[in-house]
Amino acid sequence: MLDNRNEAEYWNQVAKRMAGKFHLDELSGEHKRNTYLGLLARWAEITSNTTILKTDLFEEALGPDHFLFHLVKLSGNVVGIDISSEIVSGARERSRQRGSDLGQYICCDVRQLPFDSDSFDLVISNSTLDHFSHESDIIAALHELKRVLRPSGILIVTMDNKGNLSEPFFRLWNSLGLAPYFTGKTYSIGELKHVLESIGFRVEDATAIIHSPRFLTVRIVRLLHRLNAKRFDPMIRKGLAFLDKLEKRRTRYLTGLYVAVKAVKCERS
Repeated sequence: MLDNRNEAEYWNQVAKRMAGKFHLDELSGEHKRNTYLGLLARWAEITSNTTILKTDLFEEALGPDHFLFHLVKLSGNVVGIDISSEIVSGARERSRQRGSDLGQYICCDVRQLPFDSDSFDLVISNSTLDHFSHESDIIAALHELKRVLRPSGILIVTMDNKGNLSEPFFRLWNSLGLAPYFTGKTYSIGELKHVLESIGFRVEDATAIIHSPRFLTVRIVRLLHRLNAKRFDPMIRKGLAFLDKLEKRRTRYLTGLYVAVKAVKCERS
């Protein structure tokens, strides 16, 4: 478990250790990025005036699965935050490398945001809240995200799927210290909906995303790339697209790696 007082330093050390070493291969990162962008296209209408908050910058600093850099092309009012100053600096530097100074990158805690109430039209919390040791931290963060959302603003939140068939093995792997970083408490889809509604959100839609096996896919893709870096790319993309079809099945909450919910902040009475 992480001690709250040491969380920022822990993630600083993770960033230093993983600098230049993506935790995902390029194709898996591309697939994850496109999945999130597709989910956003389905659940939110983003215009040049949409104010957007993204609740961590791990992908933008350290992975090929980043998508904030795409959002700044759609809106000039995008803010990304992270508790780690190293990750914030890394995200800002990668943004500059792409020739863009758009977007704001701020070091802060999602449980205590430095923004006025009713500041954002859209909040994207992509597998941020499942890195806390205690459920009370998840609840505190959700209250803060609700506070900074405008009435009728949209929260799109994803978390590790507690109901995924491989989740017990993933948790064992994590407890043995084999994971590249700490993974904490999470919810099933029913639990996540219940918590959001109890806080005062209206849940409008829900699904499960990324249906490729957590351990197997990454290792198969890496093996194929060692054999021939480009030859197998079309086959890998087709395979990942085929697995995406599992989202339409009734068993999606058994196969999806993440649960995803669209929740709306209720208008003031």
